[in-house]
This record gives sequence, structure tokens and C-alpha cells, in this order.
Amino acid sequence: MALTNCTINSTSTQTPGGQAVGSLASLVLKIKPDNGYVLQALDFSNNTGSVTGIASITLANSSTAYADNNEISVTVDIDNTFSPSADVDFVIDIDGAAILKKLVPQTINGTYDTVATNATPASQTAVQYSVFGTPGSIVSLFSKTFTASSGKFFETPPSYVISTGLQDTYIITVTDTYTSDIYLTARTFTVKGKIPSQTINGDNIDFTANASGTIAAVSTGKITAFRLNTSTMTHDRGRRKLVIYGDVGAQFRLGMTNEDSLAYNFTTSDFVNGATFTGTIPSSGLILFDINIPAVTDDDLYSFILSTAFFSGSQLAANIDSNGDQVANFSISQIGDVTYTVKTDAATDSRTYTSDPSAVHIGQPFVEYDFVKTVTSVLTLTDNVDIVLTRLPLPEDFISSNTDSSSATDSSIDITSVTANPATLGASGNQSIAFTIVSTVDYFGSTASSHTLDLGNFMTAEGTGGASGFRLYTPTLSGTSSGLILSPVRADYNISGGMSAIQAKSVPYGAPSGQNLTNGTGVLYGNFYGNTLQQITLTISAASGSAFNQTTALTITKTTLVGQAPSQDLHFAWTAQLDEVIDANSDMTFNIAVSLTNSP
Repeated sequence: MALTNCTINSTSTQTPGGQAVGSLASLVLKIKPDNGYVLQALDFSNNTGSVTGIASITLANSSTAYADNNEISVTVDIDNTFSPSADVDFVIDIDGAAILKKLVPQTINGTYDTVATNATPASQTAVQYSVFGTPGSIVSLFSKTFTASSGKFFETPPSYVISTGLQDTYIITVTDTYTSDIYLTARTFTVKGKIPSQTINGDNIDFTANASGTIAAVSTGKITAFRLNTSTMTHDRGRRKLVIYGDVGAQFRLGMTNEDSLAYNFTTSDFVNGATFTGTIPSSGLILFDINIPAVTDDDLYSFILSTAFFSGSQLAANIDSNGDQVANFSISQIGDVTYTVKTDAATDSRTYTSDPSAVHIGQPFVEYDFVKTVTSVLTLTDNVDIVLTRLPLPEDFISSNTDSSSATDSSIDITSVTANPATLGASGNQSIAFTIVSTVDYFGSTASSHTLDLGNFMTAEGTGGASGFRLYTPTLSGTSSGLILSPVRADYNISGGMSAIQAKSVPYGAPSGQNLTNGTGVLYGNFYGNTLQQITLTISAASGSAFNQTTALTITKTTLVGQAPSQDLHFAWTAQLDEVIDANSDMTFNIAVSLTNSP
């Protein structure tokens, strides 16, 4: 070896030839670091060996180890009896290296405390740890394992807090031990430190380990639980893990069949030569199955049967066998894409339009989207007579089917907006209207769903004369109407010329004067501000130019108020009498006025 990143000087002394040196002072050499380096005596060694005339060689710091001004003194003690007769050169071998100042080893010094309940080891205070190394290096400090007392487990896993010191200094990992793949019974903390650029003193880490849970007592021969994700799958190939838990030695049979009654083969993981599986719970307390679900082209259902009925001394736990017949049934559905249809009600709206538009959207069942998913439908309604808007369409004008998530197979879809083009109210001369509907989809269910636009709520069609058309009731709203929407209004009639209808929204051309419209119904949607049904007053009136008689048979009656503010439905009944023969120019307007005892 040699001296690295440093130098050593030489020195000499004189003594009369042939005489013992006696108490001649020792020779002292200096090891000095190169520029940018520092040193300490412990990093150097004397490898000179035995040299005649040298009694000893010692190395010592001149200052603090690794200090900028520190040098190493090499003291060479000359043997007092040594008698040289001529010049003597002593060659010594000192080996070692100075290091860069930034690589001077530093130390992490600290303590840790533990609070343990129903666990070992017992609580401890101020347990010291210390380690040194090169700045930036990661070194092991200590490890700590907490083990729950017999019969106990950690409901809350043991934890730690660095109460004094920087989080970045420490790297702490955990290793957990479970019993029966259920109970956390031990946790080991492995603590490492990142050596800083300057020594750390006084850090503290607090550990807490509270084994508060009690492990359920083992009951002989019982299948205690099973675990399987039974959520609906798509037609694609997939895999599910089935775990059967139980007492050691408990026996069971497991069967699985598809919709075609083919049995699953638990050995080959397919439906070829399948049969029930007979199993015995091993010492681990569980048996794991990897269930392979094949890709299919149509919907399928996979039915599982878990039973202990064939084995004396074995039984299913009550939590999975509610009726006590020693059989547990469960299943997985495999469903393809489902449809969501947005359409008009042209076919059922007391008349026939020349088009019956719809838009169909497809999605995977029960896939919840990370972000809001919207779908847009454009429905173009056409007719051979003029179409007239009595008001603009609203989301409330849609009739929903399987969209409100009220059952396990429903979708969760809402109409957020609907617009009409052209959007001119009361105008003739247009025989086509395009509706743009925006729907927000949380998820598609497993059955087809739809939103149907109830056209009769807000439009009518103008005939070209005679009895070829009809006129729609066009009620208006006044009074305390903030937040209220006037929705479907209907009535029964049976008038001359074979003109009759039940719960119609319109009256055909040619309906004679003096005929009654009876058993009418309607709904007001919105906010009634906490008023009861008795505190709400409805009145009905017709203008002087209306086709309705202003006084005869014009009545309105409240029926029910349902819901809670601000979303309530006020249902009412009404009657009226025609005051003229109905034609394309008939004014079918009447007004409903709302008055509240407690005004908003």
C-alpha cells in the first residue's frame, strides 16, 4: 500500500558515531492532506515491521479527526541502546488515505420508544440506536417486531411516528404476518437511515402496537366462510379467485355449472369433463381456487353450490347457511353490452307523425366511469302538417324506463338538457323539428333502458282544414309560480260525430260547441315552499277569445301533493266546456293561477 491523497515529510538527527543514542528525542514526521481532503489517524496503519534501531512508531491526530487543520503525527522512537558507526537511513512504511471533505462519515444518533398492549415485547423507553456512514448512503439502523399475545390480533396495525427528526432521514418498511389469511398477528418494522451531511443527534421514533382483537375460537369441522367477487362480468374472458375458509379437517363439496348445465372442471379450469370437487381444509385454514370464466357470445350464468351435507362431522357456518340445509348457493352473471334508447312517443300520442325517431347507445353493464360520461341524441321529428310548439321541451318531459337505479338491473342515467330547433313558440309553417338531448351516464345496467320524450306535453299539429287536425290544450301558469312547471294536462271526452278519447291531450277539428271535457288531470312540478295541500289555492280561467266557456263547467280541484321541497308534484283534476266549433284557429288556452298561504 501507500499514502493516498496526502504526503509525509522526512527528518533527521545527529549523534556521535559509536555511541548509544541514549535518550535522544524521538523523530516526528507529519502526514498532511492534499487540498480539499481531510484525514484521521484511525484511517492509517504502520506496516514498517521490525527495524534495528527503532523501538516504536506511533500515529496520532494533531487536532480533531477530519478537522480542516488536522495532521497526523508519526512519532519514531529511536532505541536508546542503538550505536550507529555511520549514517543510517530509517525507511518506514505508513499506509492510508485522506478522504474528500464532503465524504467524511457522519452519524445518526437517536432513541425509540414503544407502547405495547397485549403484545410483545413489552413497552420500552429511550432505546438507543446509532450508526455512521458516508453521507448519502443508506444504512440499517434496527428492526422491531411486535407480536400479538396468544388469541389476540391487531385490528389496527402497529404504527410509528417520527416525533423528533426529519421524515426524509428514515426509510421504514413493514412485513406482516397473518393467521388463516385473516388475522394480523405480527408486524416487523425494518428501519434504515440515510446518512446526512452532518451528524444527527436526538432523533426519536415512537411505536404503538395494540392487539385489541380476539381471534374467534376454532369450531371443529366447520366451513366458516367463502370469498368470491360475484359482480357481473362482460362477455370477455376473465378470472375470479374463490377462497373456502374453515377448520382444519372440515370437508366439503364444490360444484359449478354454466347456463347450459355443463359442469366446471376444477383441475383443468374448463367445462370439459367437469365434476364436483371434494376438498378437505388443510393446516393453512383455506383452499384457493382460480376460476377461469371463458369468453362467450351470449349472456351466461355460472352457478356455484357449496355443501357439507355428504360428510359426517362437517357443517357450514350459520353466516353462509341461513336455512341450515348445509348448502350455500351463489352465482356470477356474464352479460354483454346493453342498450340505452332515447326516442319520442309519436306512436302513442293520440296521432301519427311521419317519423318516429330514436337514438340507440351501447355500453358495458355496471362499468362506473372515472369521469362524467355524456351521450348526445339528435331526434328529428317530421309530419305532413305543421308542428307547433306550445312551450319548449324540458328534461321533465321524458318518461324513463330502467334508468333510475331503483332495481339491481337498472341503469343510472339522467337527462340533463333538451333543446328544439327551430325553437319558435306558437308558429306554423314548420313540419320538422330536431331535438338535441344530452344524457349523463353513471353506469349502464344489465337490462335495456330508455327515455321517451312525451311530445303531447308541449306541441300540437295544425291541420289543413276540416277534421284533419287537432288542437292541443295550452294551459298557462300565473301567480306564485316561481320554480313551478306545468306538466301533462289531459281530459276525457265523448262528443258528436264519433269523436271520443280517454285522457287525451287534444281535441280534433270539428268538435262541436257545448261539448264537455271531463275527468281531466294535470300536474304542477316544482317548489311549494313547505305549504301543505290545504295551504295551496288553484284557480282556472279562460280568456274571452278562448274556445273554452269562461264560466260553464270550467273547474279545477287539488288532489294530492307528493314529495319534498324543492321537488314536489301537485296533482289536480279539471273540467271544461267547449264554446265554439274547434278548427285550426281555435284558442285552446286556459290559465291556472297558484296562490300560497306562506309565500316564499
